Amino acid sequence: MSSVAKQQARLYYALWPDEPTVRELEGAQMDVVGRKVKADQLHLTLAFLGNQPTGKLPALAAVLAQLPPQGSMIELDRYGYFKQQQIAWIGPSEVPLSLLDLRRALLMGLSTITPRFKAEARFVPHVTLARDAEAPAQQLVKRIRWSASRIVLVQSIPTRQGVIYSLVAERLLDCAVTPVVPAS
Repeated sequence: MSSVAKQQARLYYALWPDEPTVRELEGAQMDVVGRKVKADQLHLTLAFLGNQPTGKLPALAAVLAQLPPQGSMIELDRYGYFKQQQIAWIGPSEVPLSLLDLRRALLMGLSTITPRFKAEARFVPHVTLARDAEAPAQQLVKRIRWSASRIVLVQSIPTRQGVIYSLVAERLLDCAVTPVVPAS
C-alpha cells in the first residue's frame, strides 16, 4: 500500500440499527437470494464520501454534533432491487420527512468540510440485504418499524476476507418514539 493510500480513508455516514431491528432485517433476508450482508454490517447509508484524507477525520466526526437531535421512525415496508449492481434491499415506500431533514443537515455540514463531495442526485433510502442477488420474487410479508436513533461515521476497510466496517464516530439521536414510564 502506498503512503498516499495510507493517508486516505473510505468513509460514509449511516443510520445503524439496534439489535431488535437487526434481527428483523435478518428475517427479511430470508426472502432474498444472493450473498447476504452480515448482520453486523446492515445499515442505511445517508452519505457516501469515498476516499477522504485521514486528516479530515476529526472535522468529519464533529459534523455529527451539529445534526438535529431528533431520530427518525422509518417503516421498511418494501423490497427493492438495483439491477445494475445486483443488490436486493429493503426500504420505505414513503420517506419520513425527519429522515430527509437529517440528511439535508448532514450534507450542509459536509459542504464546509469537503466542498468536493457531491451527493448523489436521487436519494433512495434502503438497507442492502444481499449482493450478487436476484430481484426479490415476492412482496415483503412483515413490515419493520425502525426507530433510527444511532448515526455513525464509518470507515470501509478492504481485507482479503472481505470488507470490514470500522466505526469512527457515532451519535445517538433522540428516539422518534419516547417510552412512557408509568406513574407510581
